[in-house]
Amino acid sequence: MESFKSEGNGIPILFISGLFAGDWIWGDAASYFSKTEYNIIRLREPLSAYGHKISELREMFIKFLNEFIEYKAIVIGNSLGGLLAMDLASSTPEKVAAIVVSGAPGMGSANLGIGPPKIGSEERLKKWFVYLKEKLFVNQECITDEQLSRVAEFFSDKRNFLNMIRLAKEADRYDARVILPKIKCPILLLWGDQDNVSPFELWKDSITLNSQIQQKVVENSGHSPMIEKPKAFWESVESFIKSVLAYHM
Repeated sequence: MESFKSEGNGIPILFISGLFAGDWIWGDAASYFSKTEYNIIRLREPLSAYGHKISELREMFIKFLNEFIEYKAIVIGNSLGGLLAMDLASSTPEKVAAIVVSGAPGMGSANLGIGPPKIGSEERLKKWFVYLKEKLFVNQECITDEQLSRVAEFFSDKRNFLNMIRLAKEADRYDARVILPKIKCPILLLWGDQDNVSPFELWKDSITLNSQIQQKVVENSGHSPMIEKPKAFWESVESFIKSVLAYHM
């Protein structure tokens, strides 16, 4: 449980971020959730801290769900975390009540035109992440220098850096069209309308793969709407959760 941060009580909601960011990406959006209605659970570090294969991450989450979640959780994931949300819903349906997926890979490779980073000093990595920020976000001010420094410091560790590169390559080969039809629980695809990493345009036809899929776009947002538009993100998630509670739980 030390890898996870938990607050509140009630229906468990597991938030999974992606390769680069830790639990802080959910801070603003999660602050809207009632701590008496929901148990907010966040992974503390970027996924790169916990392994270099999707199968390793899957096993970590399955172990957590089996040990700490009595019935079922709602799983919300961004980027690679969204891919894992789908993976968990397929592999452990008895532990997942519904999933919210945002900015996930799985519909083909995206080329941002900047190439992968090269391992080096913290300052060198920070410069690369500044460039990445320009590609990921519509509103550049939503990410602070402190947060960028934290990310750069994390990836100056060689193990974290290599995990990130290996996971990114594996995610690039992942085909969400294979796994989506296998999911039995409700699915909300909640996308930034200006996501250049995994454009929503690639996901529009996914609604034909599973009758449980709902789609929602957050306007004026890039790859991580929970950071750029936390209130809009929360409103969409809560509306979805209430529909799940009313009809599926």
